[in-house]
Amino acid sequence: MRPVQCFCQVFLVLFAGVAASPVGERLPAATQLCATCASLAMEIRNTAAALRNTQLCEFFRFCDGDWSSLLSYDLNLPQLGAQDRCLRNDFHKETCLKAIASGLQKYRPFLLLVETYITSSNDQVIWMRSNTQSLAELVINKINAEFGSTDLVDKELEVSAPDLVSSTDWDRQVKVHVILRDFTKFIEKTARAVRFMTAV
Repeated sequence: MRPVQCFCQVFLVLFAGVAASPVGERLPAATQLCATCASLAMEIRNTAAALRNTQLCEFFRFCDGDWSSLLSYDLNLPQLGAQDRCLRNDFHKETCLKAIASGLQKYRPFLLLVETYITSSNDQVIWMRSNTQSLAELVINKINAEFGSTDLVDKELEVSAPDLVSSTDWDRQVKVHVILRDFTKFIEKTARAVRFMTAV
């Protein structure tokens, strides 16, 4: 067998092994330490905030950033609370990481809806959604490396995205705004928690 053919076969075998690996085992051990998680979370947060502000200006004409009239809308989206123990005075790494991983996974269908209904900044939305999934994988890898299992059961990750198809355009855009607003808060607290856990 010629060296080139041999190399190609080895490459294909290795590539197939990586592609077949479970999500939590794709990344090398060095990445499992989540060294880039805080900076990635802040990039995602900044993108989400920029998208929220753009949508407020383009659709709602709230270009001055005053969205107080939309504060009453709520979709009960995941947030990091006291029970998740991500705060400095009651920090518990395993509990906090699992809450972050669960929340990131639950946002997946909602971010897909944002991608569907924000067409003017589609590249940014695709980047945000893709990197949110990458961040979730990094966090899950960290949990697996340090605690052996994510312990996230399917029912904890089940979430139904709001039905935007039958809504008016106004309702759809309000829901998109709420998703971006709440996701920005969640990812900001995620970045803070990850920064804190790497400092302790």
